[in-house]
Amino acid sequence: MRKIGFIGCGHMAKALIKGLQKNSAFSISGHDRNESNLAWLEHESIPQKSLADLCIESDIVVICVKPKDMYELCATMNKIIDKETKIISVAAGVTLENLKTALPGRKIFRAMPNIGAKDNLGITSIFSSKEDNEILEIFNFLGKAFVVDSEEKINLHTSLIGSGPAFYFEIINEFENRLDGLLPDNVSKRDVTLLFLTSLISAIKDGENLDDLIASIKSKGGTTEAGLNLLYNKNFIQIFSNAVDAAKNRAADLSMD
Repeated sequence: MRKIGFIGCGHMAKALIKGLQKNSAFSISGHDRNESNLAWLEHESIPQKSLADLCIESDIVVICVKPKDMYELCATMNKIIDKETKIISVAAGVTLENLKTALPGRKIFRAMPNIGAKDNLGITSIFSSKEDNEILEIFNFLGKAFVVDSEEKINLHTSLIGSGPAFYFEIINEFENRLDGLLPDNVSKRDVTLLFLTSLISAIKDGENLDDLIASIKSKGGTTEAGLNLLYNKNFIQIFSNAVDAAKNRAADLSMD
């Protein structure tokens, strides 16, 4: 059984832990200073450990703290963690080179998962100077994982896959707001939303061309064309792409802080 310890047990760590709990090959522990996160660990029956004990006892340590807290943490870890322990950082903007400087001689991996990991539907990019099938297998258990060959791609993953769900949630939120004007009181908005999204997934699951799918719904002079034309006139596609770039640029900025 492999011992995986989480330092920082906020939203992302909780998603990773929930996904990993489904695999009996992993023994999970956590360390945090936040009372609500500690209460969550207790509720999930996850052992809480001191930083020193977690670093010493874990085969793999996953760092899930905010970038601003990373270097102080690494200075402490550097005094206690074994050089054979594998270290995974999921912090946006903290480069592999900076991590290697802060934790010299260690086996370090940058991983950029997303919130889907809690349901084993996550998408994770991994960047490291070392190849390691075990790290790849862990994140593949949480969904789909792949190795990227540059830090720039980690930043793109951060924005497109990490931040991207929030962009879609904003659209879904407005979709549900508009359902208020359609549905009777005894019909759940969320049930309709889930069915609607499932139908979209079903439509693309066999690799169908998206332009063909749009064309199959749109008719000349019809309602779909009217709505699409407004989106195109407002540069909706470019706005979405600009949002991805803004998040990507912020990830790059964080690496220089």
